[in-house]
Amino acid sequence: MNALRIASAALLFVPAIVAAQSSAVVDEGSFTISRGGAPVGRESFRIIRAPGPGGQAFQATGTSVLGEVKVTSRLATDSAGTPVAYISEVTERGVVVQRLRGRGRPGRFSVLAQTRTGESAREYLLDHGALLIDEDVFNHFFFVGLAAQTRELIVISPRSAQQSTQAVQGRGEDVLDIGGRRIPARRLSLVDATGSRDVWVDDRGRLLKVAFSGNGLIALRDDPPQ
Repeated sequence: MNALRIASAALLFVPAIVAAQSSAVVDEGSFTISRGGAPVGRESFRIIRAPGPGGQAFQATGTSVLGEVKVTSRLATDSAGTPVAYISEVTERGVVVQRLRGRGRPGRFSVLAQTRTGESAREYLLDHGALLIDEDVFNHFFFVGLAAQTRELIVISPRSAQQSTQAVQGRGEDVLDIGGRRIPARRLSLVDATGSRDVWVDDRGRLLKVAFSGNGLIALRDDPPQ
């Protein structure tokens, strides 16, 4: 139990991730998450671009609520979307059930998981095109657009302690109805043996929609990007 008694403020602290004085918001908004046409959750997010120590270029923060599970996360990456640092807190019915802390170094990314039963650590290999996409955290799919020219991606799923190789496929152009406006979009897919996860981005790479073939979840942006 002691592992879960870390102060909640620690979740907000990732040392020197970005230089605030030169940061710029590249995407910000919220999603309604649905399954079979019925709303089942929401996510709000903010993605900043800024230089910083260690070569970080992006920081993505978000809060996702899906049913009784809430995930608060902060991901820092380099300019290609490769993870540099990660921290998240998972609660169920208001009780913290997991905390994750991740740190990158050349060729490696290490994650420490803390649960009510103790701690565990896992190290992942990083290569060109590696991304971190936590389960049911939709704002992480922003980074798929950065890696769209890569045919295969190493994808780290830290909450389930898995790493897989997934194919990146272009699905052409599309048009989405968001907040009463028709938004031109580019559609991409991440594909592995379990199915596909489709991602729609606008002409500036801002995230519009994510759809999972396996569990039927769809996250659609509430309002057009500003």
